[in-house]
Amino acid sequence: MSLAARARQELLKFRWYGVTFVDWIGYLRRRRAFRTAATKTTVHHINKPIRHRSRHTFQIADDRVLSTGQMELRWKIVTSLYPKKLTSLLDIGCCRGWFIVKAAMLPECEAALGVDVVPEFIDAANEAKRLLKLDKAQFENAFLNDLEHDRQKYRLPYQTLLLINTYHYLYWGSTYCPTHWPDQDYLLRTLASMCTDRMLLMSPLEVSDCPSDIAERARKHPDWAEQYTTSRFLEIASRYFDVSLERYLGIRPLYLMKKK
Repeated sequence: MSLAARARQELLKFRWYGVTFVDWIGYLRRRRAFRTAATKTTVHHINKPIRHRSRHTFQIADDRVLSTGQMELRWKIVTSLYPKKLTSLLDIGCCRGWFIVKAAMLPECEAALGVDVVPEFIDAANEAKRLLKLDKAQFENAFLNDLEHDRQKYRLPYQTLLLINTYHYLYWGSTYCPTHWPDQDYLLRTLASMCTDRMLLMSPLEVSDCPSDIAERARKHPDWAEQYTTSRFLEIASRYFDVSLERYLGIRPLYLMKKK
């Protein structure tokens, strides 16, 4: 990596900490306003299954929504890379549906689909959809190949695709789902076919940065591990996207990938 590229990365990381500090003050204000407005109504907690990915929870009071400070900050940074007008959104690995819920509340967003391999997360997301009466939101317990094989059911493609902390699981599998595709060209080609404008991706792209269960799989499959590197990812991604490192989410780079 060149000195200029390294300096830019450090600047982007520094911006993360600056945004974190500034937005924390804003989040405290939003949380206070939410609690004040919620004193005369029922507050619904979208947090099941409890203790699983506890930072990916949110609350609903009438037509107001509030997530954790970390998720609100993540939403702010990710959405800064949306198209000027977000018309449709696909979130693969949507958890409890925070990004889809927020997108479906935008008048200009015509359709928003969140998929996840954990049925309980989809149940929680559908509860949020029901409470907020979000007809434009759709949540499905589905795998990548389900989307690919029934594009009409899932209304593919979408303008924008989110893949936040999910790509390494598509490649390696996870404790939630053993299904996986250790072929970066297949993954990136398939993902490109599911969006018309851009994909936003944040995920560990080196085996050493992945969870310990993935490290164990990598030891058993050195041929897969050899292909799972940042440089290899960027090389293959450039066949289908114009890729740029735009922001950081904590220590992870957030890539803006505009479809070619």
